[in-house]
Amino acid sequence: MRTHVIVWLGVVAVVGMLADGAPGGPKPIVEVKATLRGEVLAEGLIRAGDEVKEADPLVYVKTQTGRGVAARATVDGRVTEVLVQSGTLIRELGAVVARIDPK
Repeated sequence: MRTHVIVWLGVVAVVGMLADGAPGGPKPIVEVKATLRGEVLAEGLIRAGDEVKEADPLVYVKTQTGRGVAARATVDGRVTEVLVQSGTLIRELGAVVARIDPK
């Protein structure tokens, strides 16, 4: 009986680790949010499928003072989706502009 309890506790621990995203498990997609308002520029705009490193610029915008980085990669990974295009006006800080599948 005691062996069954120990085995059961081991199973519960493993299941709990998997549910919490144990090391080696798939990592959730990361949403990248705008930190600057403005009109999205074509030059430098990231594309789905591109590999990025943390801090790489993903989206540039035209602002009243010139060109600025509206969003940077927050993780290393592959861009899975870009939610803005050239000419899009980012009006709200925190708007999701891209998604990255982290490495």
